[in-house]
Amino acid sequence: MLPKLVHGIDALNHFISSAAMWLILPLTGVLLYDAFMRYFMNAPTIWGMELGLMIFGAYMILAGPSSIMQKVQVGVDIFTGRLQPRARGRLNCVTYVFTLIFFAGLLYTSALYALESWQMREFSSSAWGQPIYHIKALIPVAILLMLLQSFAEFLRNLHLARTGESLS
Repeated sequence: MLPKLVHGIDALNHFISSAAMWLILPLTGVLLYDAFMRYFMNAPTIWGMELGLMIFGAYMILAGPSSIMQKVQVGVDIFTGRLQPRARGRLNCVTYVFTLIFFAGLLYTSALYALESWQMREFSSSAWGQPIYHIKALIPVAILLMLLQSFAEFLRNLHLARTGESLS
């Protein structure tokens, strides 16, 4: 059951990050259009850069869980690299407990932040004045996915600590 749960979380985050990577295409289109209008037509848009920032923000926060899964975040392997697999698994379990607590607190705070924005139907204070509550709602979603992926990594390390074998 443990491998199914871990692989299920991995598959969910892989699917979402794979879908999110396609946001680079509309982002490129919006920024190219904005640059063309600004520099060649002398008619800058009031929405181009802000929409680009919103798309890029969604792109980046939805990549977070994938970075945990692929272990691309900064880590200090000076100590853990020399440990036996079981000891490394135990040490990583302790670290992931703190990571899970951090993400749980962040999830709670960001959910309150997004809920408040949604309730007031928050709009940008820019000249464009577009709604932003839907983008702010992505923050707790991405943090929940990072929390789930961290939990999967905790379970991997727990399995390593117990058996000495990695759970791929």
